[in-house]
Amino acid sequence: MRAGMQYCPPMFPRLRFYWVVAACGGVLMALEILSSRLLAPHYGNSVYVWGSIISVFLAALSLGYLWGGRLADRQPSMAALGRMVALAAACQAVLLLAGSRLAAALADFTGGSPAGTLLAAAVLFGPVSTLLATVSPWAVRLAARDLGHLGNTAGRLFALSTLGSLAGTLACTFLMIPFLELRQTLGLLTALTAATACVALAGSFRAEAPSAALAALLLILAVPGALYTPRKAGGLIYERVTPYQTLQVWERRGVRLLESDHVPQASLRLSDGETALPYNRAAAAVLAINPEIRRVLMIGLGGGTVGRYLASRVPDLTVRYVDIDPAVPEVARRFFRFEEGPRMAVSVADGRRFLQSSGETWDLIYGDAYIGQSVPFHLTTVEFLEEVERHLAPRGVFALNLAAGLSDPFSQAMYRTVRERFGSVYVFQVRNARNVLVAATRETDALSDADLVRRGRELDARLRFDPPLAALASRRSKVELDMSKIPVLTDELAPVDRLIRLGARK
Repeated sequence: MRAGMQYCPPMFPRLRFYWVVAACGGVLMALEILSSRLLAPHYGNSVYVWGSIISVFLAALSLGYLWGGRLADRQPSMAALGRMVALAAACQAVLLLAGSRLAAALADFTGGSPAGTLLAAAVLFGPVSTLLATVSPWAVRLAARDLGHLGNTAGRLFALSTLGSLAGTLACTFLMIPFLELRQTLGLLTALTAATACVALAGSFRAEAPSAALAALLLILAVPGALYTPRKAGGLIYERVTPYQTLQVWERRGVRLLESDHVPQASLRLSDGETALPYNRAAAAVLAINPEIRRVLMIGLGGGTVGRYLASRVPDLTVRYVDIDPAVPEVARRFFRFEEGPRMAVSVADGRRFLQSSGETWDLIYGDAYIGQSVPFHLTTVEFLEEVERHLAPRGVFALNLAAGLSDPFSQAMYRTVRERFGSVYVFQVRNARNVLVAATRETDALSDADLVRRGRELDARLRFDPPLAALASRRSKVELDMSKIPVLTDELAPVDRLIRLGARK
Protein backbone atom coordinates (compact mmCIF):
# COMPACT_ATOMS: atom_id res chain seq x y z
CA MET A 1 0.00 0.00 0.00
CA ARG A 2 2.92 2.36 0.67
CA ALA A 3 3.84 2.54 -3.02
CA GLY A 4 0.31 3.60 -3.88
CA MET A 5 0.41 6.30 -1.24
CA GLN A 6 3.41 8.02 -2.79
CA TYR A 7 0.85 9.85 -4.93
CA CYS A 8 -1.22 10.97 -1.95
CA PRO A 9 -0.61 13.90 0.39
CA PRO A 10 0.58 12.98 3.87
CA MET A 11 -2.70 13.61 5.72
CA PHE A 12 -4.97 10.56 5.97
CA PRO A 13 -3.72 9.01 2.70
CA ARG A 14 -5.27 5.61 3.19
CA LEU A 15 -8.64 6.99 4.19
CA ARG A 16 -8.75 9.14 1.06
CA PHE A 17 -7.70 6.25 -1.13
CA TYR A 18 -10.24 3.85 0.37
CA TRP A 19 -12.99 6.46 0.09
CA VAL A 20 -12.43 6.87 -3.66
CA VAL A 21 -12.55 3.11 -4.22
CA ALA A 22 -15.67 2.50 -2.12
CA ALA A 23 -17.61 5.60 -3.18
CA CYS A 24 -17.16 4.96 -6.90
CA GLY A 25 -18.33 1.37 -6.47
CA GLY A 26 -21.38 2.59 -4.58
CA VAL A 27 -22.31 5.23 -7.17
CA LEU A 28 -21.92 2.72 -10.01
CA MET A 29 -24.41 0.27 -8.55
CA ALA A 30 -26.80 3.01 -7.43
CA LEU A 31 -26.90 4.24 -11.03
CA GLU A 32 -27.68 0.74 -12.27
CA ILE A 33 -30.67 0.50 -9.92
CA LEU A 34 -31.80 4.05 -10.69
CA SER A 35 -31.50 3.61 -14.46
CA SER A 36 -34.75 1.61 -14.59
CA ARG A 37 -36.69 4.52 -13.12
CA LEU A 38 -35.32 6.87 -15.78
CA LEU A 39 -36.15 4.47 -18.62
CA ALA A 40 -39.48 3.04 -17.38
CA PRO A 41 -41.72 6.03 -18.20
CA HIS A 42 -40.65 5.75 -21.85
CA TYR A 43 -39.89 2.03 -22.32
CA GLY A 44 -41.96 0.33 -19.62
CA ASN A 45 -40.68 -1.91 -16.85
CA SER A 46 -40.27 -5.10 -18.83
CA VAL A 47 -37.61 -7.79 -18.94
CA TYR A 48 -36.21 -5.96 -21.98
CA VAL A 49 -35.48 -2.91 -19.85
CA TRP A 50 -33.66 -4.86 -17.18
CA GLY A 51 -31.88 -7.06 -19.72
CA SER A 52 -30.65 -3.94 -21.52
CA ILE A 53 -29.53 -2.28 -18.28
CA ILE A 54 -27.62 -5.32 -17.05
CA SER A 55 -26.02 -5.86 -20.46
CA VAL A 56 -24.88 -2.24 -20.75
CA PHE A 57 -23.42 -2.15 -17.25
CA LEU A 58 -21.62 -5.49 -17.72
CA ALA A 59 -20.16 -4.30 -21.03
CA ALA A 60 -19.14 -1.02 -19.38
CA LEU A 61 -17.43 -2.88 -16.54
CA SER A 62 -15.43 -4.97 -19.01
CA LEU A 63 -14.43 -1.93 -21.05
CA GLY A 64 -13.67 0.13 -17.95
CA TYR A 65 -11.47 -2.56 -16.40
CA LEU A 66 -9.50 -2.92 -19.63
CA TRP A 67 -9.17 0.81 -20.26
CA GLY A 68 -8.47 1.65 -16.62
CA GLY A 69 -5.67 -0.88 -16.40
CA ARG A 70 -3.92 0.56 -19.44
CA LEU A 71 -4.29 4.16 -18.32
CA ALA A 72 -3.08 3.31 -14.82
CA ASP A 73 0.16 1.86 -16.21
CA ARG A 74 0.76 5.10 -18.12
CA GLN A 75 -0.23 7.49 -15.33
CA PRO A 76 -0.08 5.75 -11.94
CA SER A 77 -1.18 8.70 -9.80
CA MET A 78 -4.13 9.72 -7.65
CA ALA A 79 -4.36 12.95 -9.64
CA ALA A 80 -4.90 11.04 -12.88
CA LEU A 81 -7.53 8.89 -11.17
CA GLY A 82 -9.19 12.06 -9.91
CA ARG A 83 -9.47 13.36 -13.47
CA MET A 84 -11.31 10.20 -14.48
CA VAL A 85 -13.73 10.51 -11.56
CA ALA A 86 -14.36 14.17 -12.46
CA LEU A 87 -15.28 13.10 -16.00
CA ALA A 88 -17.69 10.54 -14.52
CA ALA A 89 -19.30 13.33 -12.48
CA ALA A 90 -19.65 15.39 -15.69
CA CYS A 91 -21.54 12.51 -17.37
CA GLN A 92 -23.84 12.29 -14.36
CA ALA A 93 -24.46 16.03 -14.56
CA VAL A 94 -25.76 15.50 -18.11
CA LEU A 95 -28.20 12.91 -16.73
CA LEU A 96 -29.20 15.31 -13.98
CA LEU A 97 -29.87 18.20 -16.34
CA ALA A 98 -31.28 16.39 -19.37
CA GLY A 99 -31.63 12.65 -18.64
CA SER A 100 -35.43 12.51 -18.81
CA ARG A 101 -35.56 14.58 -21.99
CA LEU A 102 -32.88 12.43 -23.62
CA ALA A 103 -34.76 9.25 -22.66
CA ALA A 104 -37.96 10.64 -24.14
CA ALA A 105 -36.20 11.70 -27.35
CA LEU A 106 -34.59 8.27 -27.75
CA ALA A 107 -37.96 6.59 -27.13
CA ASP A 108 -39.54 8.71 -29.87
CA PHE A 109 -36.64 7.90 -32.21
CA THR A 110 -36.77 4.14 -31.60
CA GLY A 111 -40.51 3.74 -31.10
CA GLY A 112 -39.96 2.33 -27.61
CA SER A 113 -38.81 -0.99 -29.10
CA PRO A 114 -36.68 -3.55 -27.20
CA ALA A 115 -33.67 -2.64 -29.36
CA GLY A 116 -34.38 0.99 -28.59
CA THR A 117 -34.22 0.18 -24.88
CA LEU A 118 -30.71 -1.21 -25.36
CA LEU A 119 -29.67 1.88 -27.31
CA ALA A 120 -31.09 4.24 -24.68
CA ALA A 121 -29.37 2.40 -21.83
CA ALA A 122 -26.08 2.49 -23.72
CA VAL A 123 -26.29 6.19 -24.56
CA LEU A 124 -27.45 7.32 -21.13
CA PHE A 125 -25.44 5.06 -18.84
CA GLY A 126 -22.62 3.56 -20.91
CA PRO A 127 -20.15 6.48 -20.61
CA VAL A 128 -20.52 7.10 -16.87
CA SER A 129 -20.42 3.41 -15.93
CA THR A 130 -17.32 2.87 -18.07
CA LEU A 131 -15.53 5.79 -16.40
CA LEU A 132 -16.42 4.58 -12.91
CA ALA A 133 -15.29 1.05 -13.76
CA THR A 134 -11.74 2.31 -14.43
CA VAL A 135 -11.31 3.01 -10.70
CA SER A 136 -10.78 -0.60 -9.53
CA PRO A 137 -7.82 -1.54 -11.80
CA TRP A 138 -6.36 1.94 -11.28
CA ALA A 139 -6.53 1.47 -7.51
CA VAL A 140 -4.78 -1.90 -7.74
CA ARG A 141 -1.99 -0.30 -9.78
CA LEU A 142 -1.57 2.50 -7.25
CA ALA A 143 -1.53 0.17 -4.26
CA ALA A 144 0.76 -2.49 -5.76
CA ARG A 145 4.42 -2.46 -4.80
CA ASP A 146 5.39 -5.92 -3.67
CA LEU A 147 4.47 -8.47 -6.35
CA GLY A 148 4.56 -11.16 -3.69
CA HIS A 149 1.47 -9.58 -2.11
CA LEU A 150 -0.28 -8.39 -5.26
CA GLY A 151 -3.08 -10.93 -4.95
CA ASN A 152 -3.83 -9.89 -1.38
CA THR A 153 -3.76 -6.20 -2.36
CA ALA A 154 -6.10 -6.73 -5.31
CA GLY A 155 -8.43 -8.87 -3.21
CA ARG A 156 -8.73 -6.24 -0.49
CA LEU A 157 -9.43 -3.46 -2.97
CA PHE A 158 -12.01 -5.42 -4.93
CA ALA A 159 -13.66 -6.42 -1.65
CA LEU A 160 -13.79 -2.75 -0.64
CA SER A 161 -15.24 -1.75 -4.01
CA THR A 162 -17.83 -4.52 -3.76
CA LEU A 163 -18.83 -3.42 -0.24
CA GLY A 164 -19.28 0.08 -1.61
CA SER A 165 -21.42 -1.37 -4.41
CA LEU A 166 -23.52 -3.22 -1.83
CA ALA A 167 -24.03 -0.02 0.16
CA GLY A 168 -24.98 1.88 -3.00
CA THR A 169 -27.46 -0.81 -4.05
CA LEU A 170 -29.19 -0.94 -0.67
CA ALA A 171 -29.24 2.84 -0.23
CA CYS A 172 -30.71 3.44 -3.68
CA THR A 173 -33.26 0.61 -3.39
CA PHE A 174 -34.53 1.21 0.13
CA LEU A 175 -33.85 4.91 0.77
CA MET A 176 -33.39 7.01 -2.35
CA ILE A 177 -36.00 5.69 -4.78
CA PRO A 178 -38.82 5.28 -2.20
CA PHE A 179 -38.33 8.70 -0.57
CA LEU A 180 -36.60 11.05 -3.05
CA GLU A 181 -37.54 12.53 -6.40
CA LEU A 182 -35.64 11.18 -9.40
CA ARG A 183 -33.78 14.45 -9.85
CA GLN A 184 -32.93 14.59 -6.15
CA THR A 185 -31.36 11.14 -6.35
CA LEU A 186 -29.40 12.03 -9.49
CA GLY A 187 -28.27 15.25 -7.83
CA LEU A 188 -27.12 13.40 -4.72
CA LEU A 189 -25.14 10.84 -6.74
CA THR A 190 -23.60 13.55 -8.93
CA ALA A 191 -22.59 15.53 -5.85
CA LEU A 192 -21.08 12.42 -4.27
CA THR A 193 -19.04 11.65 -7.41
CA ALA A 194 -17.87 15.26 -7.74
CA ALA A 195 -16.87 15.33 -4.07
CA THR A 196 -14.98 12.05 -4.55
CA ALA A 197 -13.11 13.61 -7.47
CA CYS A 198 -12.14 16.51 -5.20
CA VAL A 199 -10.90 14.03 -2.60
CA ALA A 200 -8.78 12.24 -5.21
CA LEU A 201 -7.37 15.55 -6.48
CA ALA A 202 -6.61 16.94 -3.01
CA GLY A 203 -3.03 18.10 -2.82
CA SER A 204 -2.80 18.44 -6.60
CA PHE A 205 -5.19 21.34 -7.13
CA ARG A 206 -2.54 23.62 -8.67
CA ALA A 207 -1.12 21.00 -10.99
CA GLU A 208 -4.62 19.75 -11.86
CA ALA A 209 -6.37 23.11 -11.95
CA PRO A 210 -8.76 22.31 -14.86
CA SER A 211 -9.88 18.99 -13.36
CA ALA A 212 -10.14 20.44 -9.86
CA ALA A 213 -12.19 23.39 -11.16
CA LEU A 214 -14.49 21.00 -13.06
CA ALA A 215 -15.02 18.82 -9.99
CA ALA A 216 -15.73 21.84 -7.79
CA LEU A 217 -18.13 23.32 -10.36
CA LEU A 218 -19.99 20.03 -10.71
CA LEU A 219 -20.29 19.77 -6.94
CA ILE A 220 -21.78 23.26 -6.80
CA LEU A 221 -24.20 22.48 -9.64
CA ALA A 222 -25.26 19.12 -8.18
CA VAL A 223 -26.18 20.36 -4.72
CA PRO A 224 -29.33 22.20 -5.94
CA GLY A 225 -30.34 18.98 -7.71
CA ALA A 226 -30.01 17.03 -4.47
CA LEU A 227 -32.17 19.67 -2.74
CA TYR A 228 -34.52 19.91 -5.71
CA THR A 229 -38.21 20.61 -5.16
CA PRO A 230 -39.93 19.89 -8.47
CA ARG A 231 -41.68 22.69 -10.26
CA LYS A 232 -44.84 21.26 -11.71
CA ALA A 233 -45.43 21.29 -15.43
CA GLY A 234 -48.71 22.70 -16.65
CA GLY A 235 -51.39 20.69 -14.89
CA LEU A 236 -48.96 18.40 -13.03
CA ILE A 237 -49.70 18.58 -9.31
CA TYR A 238 -47.80 15.55 -8.02
CA GLU A 239 -44.99 13.26 -9.15
CA ARG A 240 -43.28 10.40 -7.36
CA VAL A 241 -40.80 7.74 -8.39
CA THR A 242 -41.51 4.50 -6.54
CA PRO A 243 -39.71 1.14 -6.63
CA TYR A 244 -42.35 -0.01 -9.14
CA GLN A 245 -43.27 2.96 -11.33
CA THR A 246 -43.36 6.71 -11.81
CA LEU A 247 -46.66 8.11 -10.57
CA GLN A 248 -47.96 11.44 -11.82
CA VAL A 249 -51.18 13.25 -10.94
CA TRP A 250 -52.47 15.80 -13.45
CA GLU A 251 -55.33 18.25 -13.11
CA ARG A 252 -56.90 19.80 -16.19
CA ARG A 253 -60.37 21.23 -16.88
CA GLY A 254 -61.85 19.94 -13.67
CA VAL A 255 -60.54 16.39 -14.08
CA ARG A 256 -57.77 14.80 -12.03
CA LEU A 257 -55.82 12.01 -13.76
CA LEU A 258 -53.41 9.41 -12.36
CA GLU A 259 -50.70 8.14 -14.70
CA SER A 260 -48.34 5.21 -14.17
CA ASP A 261 -45.24 5.58 -16.36
CA HIS A 262 -47.23 8.02 -18.53
CA VAL A 263 -50.19 5.62 -18.99
CA PRO A 264 -53.61 6.70 -17.57
CA GLN A 265 -54.74 4.57 -14.61
CA ALA A 266 -57.55 6.50 -12.91
CA SER A 267 -59.48 9.73 -13.17
CA LEU A 268 -61.73 11.85 -11.02
CA ARG A 269 -64.18 14.61 -11.92
CA LEU A 270 -63.72 17.20 -9.21
CA SER A 271 -67.29 18.41 -9.56
CA ASP A 272 -68.94 15.16 -8.44
CA GLY A 273 -66.15 12.72 -7.53
CA GLU A 274 -67.05 10.35 -10.37
CA THR A 275 -64.57 8.58 -12.62
CA ALA A 276 -64.11 10.14 -16.06
CA LEU A 277 -62.43 7.18 -17.80
CA PRO A 278 -64.91 5.15 -19.88
CA TYR A 279 -63.26 1.80 -19.11
CA ASN A 280 -63.64 2.40 -15.36
CA ARG A 281 -67.39 2.79 -15.83
CA ALA A 282 -67.61 -0.25 -18.10
CA ALA A 283 -66.70 -2.53 -15.17
CA ALA A 284 -70.36 -2.33 -14.09
CA ALA A 285 -71.30 -4.59 -17.03
CA VAL A 286 -70.47 -7.63 -14.85
CA LEU A 287 -73.71 -6.99 -12.93
CA ALA A 288 -75.66 -8.05 -16.01
CA ILE A 289 -73.92 -11.43 -15.73
CA ASN A 290 -74.46 -11.78 -11.98
CA PRO A 291 -76.85 -9.21 -10.43
CA GLU A 292 -76.07 -10.61 -6.95
CA ILE A 293 -72.45 -9.42 -6.87
CA ARG A 294 -71.81 -8.00 -3.40
CA ARG A 295 -68.24 -8.93 -2.41
CA VAL A 296 -65.57 -7.62 -4.77
CA LEU A 297 -61.80 -8.10 -4.90
CA MET A 298 -59.93 -5.69 -7.18
CA ILE A 299 -56.30 -6.49 -8.08
CA GLY A 300 -54.81 -3.07 -8.76
CA LEU A 301 -55.97 0.05 -6.94
CA GLY A 302 -55.15 3.00 -9.19
CA GLY A 303 -57.18 5.84 -7.71
CA GLY A 304 -59.76 3.52 -6.18
CA THR A 305 -62.36 5.01 -8.50
CA VAL A 306 -63.78 1.78 -9.97
CA GLY A 307 -64.71 0.27 -6.63
CA ARG A 308 -66.13 3.54 -5.36
CA TYR A 309 -68.19 3.90 -8.55
CA LEU A 310 -69.71 0.43 -8.06
CA ALA A 311 -70.25 0.85 -4.32
CA SER A 312 -71.97 4.22 -4.80
CA ARG A 313 -74.70 2.49 -6.85
CA VAL A 314 -75.01 -0.86 -5.08
CA PRO A 315 -75.75 -0.09 -1.41
CA ASP A 316 -74.53 -3.34 0.17
CA LEU A 317 -71.49 -3.90 -2.06
CA THR A 318 -68.05 -4.13 -0.37
CA VAL A 319 -64.67 -3.82 -2.08
CA ARG A 320 -61.24 -5.11 -1.11
CA TYR A 321 -58.35 -3.67 -3.12
CA VAL A 322 -54.90 -5.25 -3.44
CA ASP A 323 -51.93 -3.29 -4.78
CA ILE A 324 -48.24 -4.11 -4.54
CA ASP A 325 -47.05 -0.48 -4.49
CA PRO A 326 -47.53 1.18 -1.08
CA ALA A 327 -47.35 4.61 -2.71
CA VAL A 328 -50.56 4.00 -4.69
CA PRO A 329 -52.92 3.97 -1.66
CA GLU A 330 -51.27 7.17 -0.43
CA VAL A 331 -51.91 8.86 -3.80
CA ALA A 332 -55.48 7.53 -3.92
CA ARG A 333 -56.25 8.93 -0.46
CA ARG A 334 -54.59 12.28 -1.09
CA PHE A 335 -55.83 13.05 -4.59
CA PHE A 336 -58.74 10.71 -5.49
CA ARG A 337 -60.96 10.81 -2.39
CA PHE A 338 -60.31 7.18 -1.55
CA GLU A 339 -61.40 6.45 2.01
CA GLU A 340 -61.18 3.14 3.81
CA GLY A 341 -64.11 2.02 5.90
CA PRO A 342 -66.53 -0.87 6.44
CA ARG A 343 -67.24 -1.11 2.70
CA MET A 344 -63.84 -0.20 1.26
CA ALA A 345 -60.42 -1.57 2.23
CA VAL A 346 -56.97 -1.95 0.71
CA SER A 347 -54.12 -4.39 1.27
CA VAL A 348 -50.55 -3.73 0.13
CA ALA A 349 -49.46 -7.05 -1.36
CA ASP A 350 -48.83 -8.91 -4.59
CA GLY A 351 -52.19 -9.96 -6.00
CA ARG A 352 -51.30 -13.61 -6.50
CA ARG A 353 -49.63 -13.94 -3.11
CA PHE A 354 -52.67 -12.33 -1.51
CA LEU A 355 -54.96 -14.94 -3.05
CA GLN A 356 -52.66 -17.80 -2.07
CA SER A 357 -52.70 -16.71 1.57
CA SER A 358 -56.42 -15.94 1.73
CA GLY A 359 -59.28 -18.27 2.61
CA GLU A 360 -62.01 -15.87 1.44
CA THR A 361 -64.20 -16.01 -1.65
CA TRP A 362 -65.61 -13.14 -3.70
CA ASP A 363 -68.50 -12.64 -6.09
CA LEU A 364 -66.26 -10.62 -8.42
CA ILE A 365 -62.50 -10.66 -8.85
CA TYR A 366 -61.42 -7.83 -11.14
CA GLY A 367 -57.91 -7.62 -12.59
CA ASP A 368 -56.42 -4.32 -13.72
CA ALA A 369 -52.79 -4.64 -12.68
CA TYR A 370 -51.10 -2.62 -15.39
CA ILE A 371 -47.91 -0.84 -14.35
CA GLY A 372 -47.45 1.60 -17.19
CA GLN A 373 -47.58 -0.52 -20.34
CA SER A 374 -46.50 -3.68 -18.53
CA VAL A 375 -48.44 -6.42 -16.76
CA PRO A 376 -46.72 -8.70 -14.22
CA PHE A 377 -46.53 -12.02 -16.07
CA HIS A 378 -47.51 -14.09 -13.02
CA LEU A 379 -50.92 -12.37 -13.05
CA THR A 380 -51.68 -13.57 -16.58
CA THR A 381 -51.20 -17.33 -16.54
CA VAL A 382 -53.47 -20.38 -16.35
CA GLU A 383 -52.04 -21.14 -12.91
CA PHE A 384 -53.01 -17.66 -11.71
CA LEU A 385 -56.53 -18.13 -13.07
CA GLU A 386 -56.75 -21.44 -11.22
CA GLU A 387 -55.99 -19.51 -8.03
CA VAL A 388 -58.63 -16.95 -8.97
CA GLU A 389 -61.23 -19.66 -9.59
CA ARG A 390 -60.62 -21.17 -6.16
CA HIS A 391 -61.56 -17.83 -4.61
CA LEU A 392 -64.75 -17.21 -6.59
CA ALA A 393 -68.15 -17.74 -5.01
CA PRO A 394 -70.40 -20.34 -6.75
CA ARG A 395 -71.78 -17.79 -9.24
CA GLY A 396 -68.70 -15.63 -9.14
CA VAL A 397 -67.31 -13.61 -12.06
CA PHE A 398 -63.72 -12.96 -13.02
CA ALA A 399 -63.20 -9.80 -15.07
CA LEU A 400 -60.22 -7.95 -16.45
CA ASN A 401 -59.48 -4.84 -18.43
CA LEU A 402 -57.54 -5.24 -21.69
CA ALA A 403 -56.24 -1.79 -22.52
CA ALA A 404 -55.54 -2.44 -26.22
CA GLY A 405 -58.76 -4.24 -27.06
CA LEU A 406 -58.29 -7.59 -28.78
CA SER A 407 -56.13 -6.27 -31.58
CA ASP A 408 -52.70 -6.91 -30.08
CA PRO A 409 -50.90 -10.21 -29.38
CA PHE A 410 -50.92 -9.87 -25.59
CA SER A 411 -54.66 -9.21 -25.36
CA GLN A 412 -55.38 -12.14 -27.66
CA ALA A 413 -53.17 -14.44 -25.57
CA MET A 414 -54.85 -13.22 -22.38
CA TYR A 415 -58.28 -13.84 -23.89
CA ARG A 416 -57.38 -17.36 -24.96
CA THR A 417 -55.88 -18.12 -21.54
CA VAL A 418 -59.11 -17.03 -19.85
CA ARG A 419 -61.09 -19.23 -22.25
CA GLU A 420 -58.80 -22.12 -21.37
CA ARG A 421 -59.84 -21.94 -17.73
CA PHE A 422 -63.47 -20.75 -17.63
CA GLY A 423 -66.67 -22.17 -19.08
CA SER A 424 -68.20 -18.93 -20.42
CA VAL A 425 -66.35 -15.81 -21.53
CA TYR A 426 -67.96 -12.46 -22.38
CA VAL A 427 -66.31 -9.52 -24.14
CA PHE A 428 -67.71 -5.99 -23.88
CA GLN A 429 -66.41 -3.17 -26.04
CA VAL A 430 -65.86 0.05 -24.11
CA ARG A 431 -67.44 3.03 -25.83
CA ASN A 432 -65.07 5.85 -26.82
CA ALA A 433 -62.02 3.76 -25.89
CA ARG A 434 -59.85 0.95 -27.21
CA ASN A 435 -60.36 -1.07 -24.03
CA VAL A 436 -62.45 -4.18 -23.77
CA LEU A 437 -63.83 -5.75 -20.62
CA VAL A 438 -63.43 -9.54 -20.50
CA ALA A 439 -65.66 -11.36 -18.00
CA ALA A 440 -65.76 -15.08 -17.31
CA THR A 441 -67.73 -17.58 -15.21
CA ARG A 442 -67.62 -21.29 -14.50
CA GLU A 443 -71.00 -21.88 -16.18
CA THR A 444 -70.74 -23.59 -19.54
CA ASP A 445 -74.05 -22.11 -20.78
CA ALA A 446 -73.40 -18.47 -21.54
CA LEU A 447 -76.17 -15.92 -21.32
CA SER A 448 -77.58 -14.68 -24.61
CA ASP A 449 -77.28 -11.06 -25.70
CA ALA A 450 -81.01 -10.62 -25.09
CA ASP A 451 -80.72 -12.01 -21.54
CA LEU A 452 -77.86 -9.64 -20.74
CA VAL A 453 -79.75 -6.60 -21.99
CA ARG A 454 -82.93 -7.70 -20.17
CA ARG A 455 -81.02 -8.06 -16.89
CA GLY A 456 -79.40 -4.71 -17.49
CA ARG A 457 -82.79 -3.04 -17.90
CA GLU A 458 -84.15 -4.65 -14.77
CA LEU A 459 -81.18 -3.36 -12.77
CA ASP A 460 -81.38 0.08 -14.37
CA ALA A 461 -84.82 0.50 -12.81
CA ARG A 462 -83.18 0.78 -9.38
CA LEU A 463 -79.43 1.31 -9.97
CA ARG A 464 -78.39 4.57 -11.64
CA PHE A 465 -75.26 3.70 -13.56
CA ASP A 466 -73.90 5.98 -16.27
CA PRO A 467 -73.94 4.64 -18.94
CA PRO A 468 -76.90 2.40 -18.06
CA LEU A 469 -76.23 -1.31 -17.60
CA ALA A 470 -78.47 -2.18 -20.55
CA ALA A 471 -76.29 0.00 -22.78
CA LEU A 472 -73.12 -1.66 -21.47
CA ALA A 473 -74.63 -5.13 -22.00
CA SER A 474 -75.60 -4.23 -25.56
CA ARG A 475 -71.94 -3.68 -26.41
CA ARG A 476 -71.11 -7.35 -26.06
CA SER A 477 -68.74 -8.29 -28.89
CA LYS A 478 -68.44 -11.45 -30.93
CA VAL A 479 -64.84 -12.61 -31.01
CA GLU A 480 -63.53 -14.24 -34.13
CA LEU A 481 -59.93 -15.33 -33.63
CA ASP A 482 -57.95 -18.34 -34.82
CA MET A 483 -57.14 -19.82 -31.43
CA SER A 484 -54.67 -22.31 -32.93
CA LYS A 485 -52.26 -19.41 -33.58
CA ILE A 486 -52.60 -17.78 -30.15
CA PRO A 487 -50.50 -19.01 -27.19
CA VAL A 488 -51.86 -19.99 -23.79
CA LEU A 489 -49.93 -18.20 -21.04
CA THR A 490 -48.48 -20.45 -18.34
CA ASP A 491 -46.01 -20.09 -15.49
CA GLU A 492 -43.53 -21.98 -17.67
CA LEU A 493 -43.96 -19.68 -20.68
CA ALA A 494 -45.62 -16.28 -20.49
CA PRO A 495 -43.73 -13.93 -22.84
CA VAL A 496 -45.86 -10.97 -21.80
CA ASP A 497 -43.23 -8.33 -22.48
CA ARG A 498 -42.60 -9.60 -26.00
CA LEU A 499 -46.31 -9.79 -26.78
CA ILE A 500 -47.02 -6.31 -25.44
CA ARG A 501 -44.11 -4.81 -27.39
CA LEU A 502 -45.30 -6.49 -30.58
CA GLY A 503 -48.71 -4.99 -29.99
CA ALA A 504 -47.26 -1.52 -29.32
CA ARG A 505 -45.65 -1.41 -32.75
CA LYS A 506 -48.93 -2.01 -34.62
